[in-house]
Amino acid sequence: MKNKFKKIVATVAALAVAFTTVVVTDVTTASAATDYDTIYESTEMESANAGEEKKYNFTINRQGDLDFTLFVPQPVEITLSMYNSAGELLDVENNPLTISATDSHWQYVESYGAYGYLDGWNPLPNGDYTYGIKFGAATQYLFFIDQAKAAAKISDSKATITTGFTKKLTVSGAKVTKWSSSKKTVATVDSKGKVTAKKTGKATISAKLDNGQTVKCVVTVKANKYSAPKPSVSDAGYNSWGMRAYSASFDSKGNLVIKTRIVNNTNGRLTQIKNLKITVKNGSGKVVGKYSTSKKSISVPAYSTKDTSFTIAKSKIKKVDLRNATIECDGDGYGY
Repeated sequence: MKNKFKKIVATVAALAVAFTTVVVTDVTTASAATDYDTIYESTEMESANAGEEKKYNFTINRQGDLDFTLFVPQPVEITLSMYNSAGELLDVENNPLTISATDSHWQYVESYGAYGYLDGWNPLPNGDYTYGIKFGAATQYLFFIDQAKAAAKISDSKATITTGFTKKLTVSGAKVTKWSSSKKTVATVDSKGKVTAKKTGKATISAKLDNGQTVKCVVTVKANKYSAPKPSVSDAGYNSWGMRAYSASFDSKGNLVIKTRIVNNTNGRLTQIKNLKITVKNGSGKVVGKYSTSKKSISVPAYSTKDTSFTIAKSKIKKVDLRNATIECDGDGYGY
């Protein structure tokens, strides 16, 4: 079913039919639920003489399948042609296309007493075109050009954003008339689709479109924290030591507190780390913060671990999404 003919009432009397719904199952490429924009529709009964080609100019300014639908009282031979803006036939297969009066693609709509033929085209490049219909016999007819509405899509149906950071959402296939958030305390969105993460939780960002459609993105906001597995003694390798950051977050003053675990897989006590360096890199690999000291005194017994915290002052750390950061630890371990 295609609901293309709601406006036709009095003009269809000559066809002994009141078109409101049309059945064309054989050649249609769109589903019954597909939305269409009407490019051209007969506003009154049209007439053609035998051998006469009727031409219809139209413009394409977006992508979307095209339907050219013809209704006549009785099947008639027709030749269908598509021309470019210069009036030349498009160089595509089956153009022009001749359909005989006995062709099985003519569909009889019993409840309306009329025959319909649907010529479906894939999307054409934007531009001006002319569609021609040459009739093999004199007839009256109704003609319609419809284009399937492109299904609008949002760039992300799901997104995870770190508290204090933003993400830009975009929509293709339609114009956004309004952006909104289901929970502004968790995430807000501005008129251009930029989402700002406020606090941990979930919020649905909706974009209302000019075609009546609404597309959504479920946003999960997570805390700005770094997390990695805690190392075990065996991770250091035999007769060696190691150090790994397993957690990092900002304190109330904006300082970055890094929690590390030192592992000692030797038969002696680890007492100090010389030339200790802790480097924080953002998701792009750029260094955004450093901690360093020439000597760090520690006490880690043989074949054991110890957790130690380090703080990088607010003034020495740039804004960073810790969820996507890397933290590297390096130094020389000494003991007895």
